[in-house]
Parts: sequence; C-alpha cells; structure tokens
Amino acid sequence: MTKLPGYAKYLIVLAAIVLTAYVLIVAKSILSPLLTALILALLLHPFGSWLERLKIPRGISSVLSIVFVVLVIAGLFYFFSAQVRNIGSDLNTIEAKFNQVIDQSSAWMESTIGIAPQEQTNYLKDSITSLLRGSTSFLSRTVSATAGFFTAFFLAMISLFFFLYYRKFFLDFLYRLFSPANHSVVGETVVKIEKVVRSYILGLFTVILIVGVLNTTGLMILGIEHAVFFGALAAVLTIIPYIGVFVGSLLPILFALVTKDSIWYPIGVALIFWAVQFLEGNFITPNVVGGRVSINPFAAILALFFGGMIWGAIGMILSIPILAIMKVIFDTVPSMRPYGFLLGNPPDELALESRKMRLKNIGKRFQQSKKAPVKQKA
Repeated sequence: MTKLPGYAKYLIVLAAIVLTAYVLIVAKSILSPLLTALILALLLHPFGSWLERLKIPRGISSVLSIVFVVLVIAGLFYFFSAQVRNIGSDLNTIEAKFNQVIDQSSAWMESTIGIAPQEQTNYLKDSITSLLRGSTSFLSRTVSATAGFFTAFFLAMISLFFFLYYRKFFLDFLYRLFSPANHSVVGETVVKIEKVVRSYILGLFTVILIVGVLNTTGLMILGIEHAVFFGALAAVLTIIPYIGVFVGSLLPILFALVTKDSIWYPIGVALIFWAVQFLEGNFITPNVVGGRVSINPFAAILALFFGGMIWGAIGMILSIPILAIMKVIFDTVPSMRPYGFLLGNPPDELALESRKMRLKNIGKRFQQSKKAPVKQKA
C-alpha cells in the first residue's frame, strides 16, 4: 500500500473539514430541526417510558410528549408577551423620558463637541429617512424568518415524534452497524449520551430558574420597573453560554438609563448582572451541573463561535450538547480518546502529581520484588 505524504494528508483533512462545514450550512434548514428533535427525544425518553409503563400505547405517549413540549414553549411565549404588554402600557412615560434624554444629549453635544442642534436634527432626519427606506426589506426579512421558524418548528416536532416512536428501531440500527462483540460498548455509549444530555438540559433549566430569581430580586431592590420581565429574559438567554447574560443585561441597562434620573441606576443594573454572572459561573453552574458535562471553557467558547457562524442562534444553543455528545463518543473510541481528553477539563495538577507519585512507588516496589531473593523451602 502506498503511503501518502504529509501534505496530502493535510489537504485531505482540510477538504473534509471544508466540505463538512459547507454541507452543514447548506442543509441547515433540515439538520438543525433534526438535531433539536434528537436532543429533545433524549431528554423526553424517561417521560415516554413512564407513560408506556402505565399501559399507554407508544404512539399516544409520543404525542403526549410533544404536547408537553408545545405547552412549555407556549407558556414561555405567553409569559413574555404579557410582560411586553405591561411595558407597552408605560410607553407614554418612557417616550417622555426618552425625549428628555435626547434633549440632554443634544445640549451636551452642543457644549462639548460644538455640533449645533440644527445639524443634529438634520442627521436624525436623514437617519430616520434611510431607516424608513429599508423598512420594506426589513419587513420582508422578518416575515421570511417567521415562516422559516414555524417550518423548522413543525419539522422538529414531526422528527421528535418519530425519534420517540421508533427509538428501539433506531437503536437496533446502531447495533447492526457494529459486530456483536461491540454491542455492550454501543449500549453503554448510548446510555452515557442520554445521561449527559439529560443532565445538561435539566441542570440548565435549574440554573435559569436560580439566575432568574437573583436577577429579579436585584432589580426589585434597585427599584427598576418590570423587573420580572428583565430578570427572566436575561435568565433564559443563559441558554447561550457566556454571551447570553451579556446580551440580556443590555435591555434593562438601557431601560434604566431612559426611565431613571440618575446615571447610577444603569450602573447599578450592570453591577447586579455582573455579580449574578460571577455567582452563576463560579458557584451555581459548577454545583448544579457539576461534572456531568465536563467541557472546558475554551472548547465551549470555540463551539459557540463555530455554531453561531454556521447555524446562527440555534447553532449556539445546540453547540454545547453536541460537543458533550462528541466527547462521550471520543472517550469511547480508543483512537479518539486524546481528542476527548482535549475537550474535557484539565486534570488538577495536585491530583496528577499525586497519581504520578503513586505510580512511581508502585514501580519501585515491583522492581524491588523482582530483585529480592526467592527463599527455597527446606
């Protein structure tokens, strides 16, 4: 067999990566709902099995699982829409405060930078005109995105039904891919993947609940109106790790800047979200999720950026569960274990040093036992 040179191997790997990324981008409308449905099926498998133990047919239990997901999503939409309506009732007050902020900013720009109010007004008129010109294309993009969302949601729910209904069929397919000698490893890997995904999602929901309570409490203490909405919105955005909390804090900071008379209120809001983010990253998530999904932060950040670059927001949400599934597979396949080690958290240096010392002592005792003279029986 001809051995390929190093540059040829590099080109083959590079071509495979580029081709994979291209297929993921082109097939986003199909693959992203399928992966979402697969992760939801892994999460809902115990619920479906419990319904089947109650003598409920598998088809009906699968439909009930989908109904449960739809009710949860509908409840979230109803909650946020109700909160938005409450904010809408205060639009007159917000508009007056906003105009006051604009007037103060205009006076500051005139006294500091030297831009006359007339020039500022002309600039605002030009900006509004260009915004109105682009409103038609923005509206068409919004309608297209909404239609795409409902199409993807419908495909995800259909796929979820079949993943739940045919789960034993798909598992049998996995067994047929491998020799009978590896069936035990396949079964253990499937169980580990299901456990990791379920632990991550349930742990994430718990973290969202705790963070939402902390955000809302801090905003209430500070006297920010609609604290429940802002606190819950920022908590839900923690689904996107590292970035979601930052994005969720911008809206209440701007709201405090417009509605309050002192600059210390938006600063206080920023400090509250910073403190909650610190608690979430260092205490809440490590203790709630723990070592169930042992992905190091650097790998998680890279997965977030690549997921966002390929699939947008849904890619960022799915990136961590997919990375956790990949780590379980890498840890199972002997040739891929170095990559699983790279994705995981680095071992503690003290524990690693202690392990090296134990192995060294075991080696010494083994060498001494080989050198020791063997006593012969009389």
